[in-house]
Amino acid sequence: MKETFLITGANRGIGLELTKLCLSKNFNVEACCRNPEASDELKNLSNHNPHLNVTKMDVTNSKSILSAAENFQNKIDILVCNAGVNNGKGDIFSKEHNENAIMEVMMVNVGGPFLTIQNLYKNLNKNSMSKIVIISSLMGTQTHLSNNAPIYRASKAAANNLMRTISNHFLNDNIIVSSYHPGWVRTDMGGANADISAEESATGLINHFLKLQKSDTGKFFNYDGKPLPL
Repeated sequence: MKETFLITGANRGIGLELTKLCLSKNFNVEACCRNPEASDELKNLSNHNPHLNVTKMDVTNSKSILSAAENFQNKIDILVCNAGVNNGKGDIFSKEHNENAIMEVMMVNVGGPFLTIQNLYKNLNKNSMSKIVIISSLMGTQTHLSNNAPIYRASKAAANNLMRTISNHFLNDNIIVSSYHPGWVRTDMGGANADISAEESATGLINHFLKLQKSDTGKFFNYDGKPLPL
């Protein structure tokens, strides 16, 4: 039986590419996003693939997550917390870094994975080794020095810390929890000058997701599987 992936933020960028690649490998995909009707690519995929189930879900709202779960068709083998935002790329004095922007970045990038895992725990496939992965960023590590996007960086550092905390909670369960840097990817968020394509990132990520072992829980990886410092 093929694994079932649940992917948040599946309507664009890396999330959409992960969805496409999973379907090409005949995995089942529960694709979730805030506004699936606005994603023509996701709608087209759902019209032609019986392995794809698209559901409206806001990762910052527990009621939305629980409501979405009622529509899922399969137990989740690999939960991919991918939804994220970066609406402040300037430095500390940038006008982009206002109260509303800070709240949104922290709520989506940190609160999102927390609420998703909290509310979808019961949907994990407990009969096999379930995997929870958080798409983080190298920009959140303490070794990556720069002065841009301070709130985004802080949110990704917090996401990695969240991963470590949750992995400790599930140490005695049949659940692996890890986080990943997807690379600098040519998406709307990464920009046209980024290093790699969304397809290259998604390919590396999925290959490593499938190879995760219990010894990998609590660790941070590059998209190609290389261990990274927290």
